[in-house]
Amino acid sequence: MNTTNTNRRRLLSKLVTTGASLPFLSYMPSLGAQESPQKRFIMMFSPNGTIPDEHFPSGSGSNFQFKRILQPLSDFKNDLLIFKGLRNPIGQPGDGHQRGMGGLWTASKLTEGSTTGGDSSARGVDWASNVSVDQAVAQHISEGLRFRSLEYGVVTKRHDVWGRMIYAGRNRPIEPEEDPYRAFDRLYDGFTPGDAGALEQAKEINRLKSVLDVVTQDFSRVRPYLSAEDKVKLERHADSVRDIETALQVPDVDAVCETPNMGDRINLNRDANIPALGRLFMDLMVSAFACNQTAVASLQYSHAFGSPRYPHLNINDGHHPMSHKADSDTETRDKLIRINEWYAGELAYLAQKLKDTPDPSGGGNLLDNTFVIWGNELGKGNTHTRNDLPFVSVGSCQGHFRTGRYITQSRQVNHSRLMVSILNAFGVQANGFGDYDEGALADLT
Repeated sequence: MNTTNTNRRRLLSKLVTTGASLPFLSYMPSLGAQESPQKRFIMMFSPNGTIPDEHFPSGSGSNFQFKRILQPLSDFKNDLLIFKGLRNPIGQPGDGHQRGMGGLWTASKLTEGSTTGGDSSARGVDWASNVSVDQAVAQHISEGLRFRSLEYGVVTKRHDVWGRMIYAGRNRPIEPEEDPYRAFDRLYDGFTPGDAGALEQAKEINRLKSVLDVVTQDFSRVRPYLSAEDKVKLERHADSVRDIETALQVPDVDAVCETPNMGDRINLNRDANIPALGRLFMDLMVSAFACNQTAVASLQYSHAFGSPRYPHLNINDGHHPMSHKADSDTETRDKLIRINEWYAGELAYLAQKLKDTPDPSGGGNLLDNTFVIWGNELGKGNTHTRNDLPFVSVGSCQGHFRTGRYITQSRQVNHSRLMVSILNAFGVQANGFGDYDEGALADLT
């Protein structure tokens, strides 16, 4: 890919024109066609299902009210899509957690192998049999970027199908990076902001400003020879030129592309450090987007049936065994609500970071151009159901999705349809994904 042309096209998204725009622009091939800024995609995972009656809102459509778990996302209500009625129907091999994890983002059965699960009737498994949706998107949008995608994990620990959600293809799991300090070095050792194309963008802005200066001078030279009517028309064009010149501001490369403050190194294996590790990875993802290093990233907390403890919430019981407790155990139920409420708050933190960060193209902020989806391998832990998977998304993907809505299905439908909707949002023409060919979800765009 020609980097200069790519930067020019991104830059020209600034030139939002109307019916009174400059007709001479269409005769200047060097200016090219208007193109939207880079779209970006993030997937986030948390384990062991949710508490449905405190997760799913009341109401429907745009008229919905938050329950406890999603309340931390209330400031982003207009940016959300909350889904109910999506299932992961893949059958054996594998136990519920294995199929939930391996099929979450791949919508495909697992291949047979030697790893057995907690369900004694389940045949042994190896890995998922399809590419995950983030990698399918990355194949389409990451050309020319330094990294095709970034995969991060917080205390993921396992090295089998329970611990892998990202796949480059059949039986090709991608291991998440669990060390944010090593991730920082990979991103920024030997890297300068100019590597992201921002310096080329600055050159293009200056070049275009010089072109517009010449146009303004030409207008001045011909003005004395025009009729009064033509002078009025010309002045309208001149006003448009001045508006564009005002919009063309040379970016402050260092302000757009900032490296996060990593602080002192912390222990990667202590559950007490889960909040800090997650936010370090979120800061790295946002920084990588702002520096145009990648357009696709994922963050995995723990793993399928993971049992981290949450001392920052005064919860010192393992997550997985708590998720198996009966609904009548009100104390445990409250702990599970608080755990999922905390994950929702971390998603809100990520959304705010994206919103607070200017897009390097100059096209608004990063949240304007990013789609973030949060998923779980189960709907409810104590039943191991993979119905009503608690998917929540933030961001409209440049207006592709009509956000601010709670989307419910009249019956359970395969979650592969959400994957197709995501592919379509990023320009991938597909009618099916994984093991299913059922089209996209209705009424999202």
